[in-house]
Amino acid sequence: MPPLKIGVPEENEETRQQFQRLADEWRKETAHISSMSKMVMHPKYQSIIGMGPDVLPILFQELQQNPDYWFWALRAITEKDPTKPEDAGDLHKMTEAWLNWAKAK
Repeated sequence: MPPLKIGVPEENEETRQQFQRLADEWRKETAHISSMSKMVMHPKYQSIIGMGPDVLPILFQELQQNPDYWFWALRAITEKDPTKPEDAGDLHKMTEAWLNWAKAK
């Protein structure tokens, strides 16, 4: 898939730094957790959701460059879910569905 062209304006550098800090801490603090529900209810993940729509371009770039389970956050922020029910749990297919959705918006 060609790179997604979602730009993050320069004025969002603070948002990018906040996201990166929270994401790094979330990954470190949940590395030992196998429960997806516990991972997405973690305070750092919830803080990322709390960043609201401003974090979406960063989430989509992160999803493209380093696929991870950002789908719960994307659904919470956008109130959408472009993934197919049969693709639930398939990181590649879920990532592709969200990136295609982002391109269309």
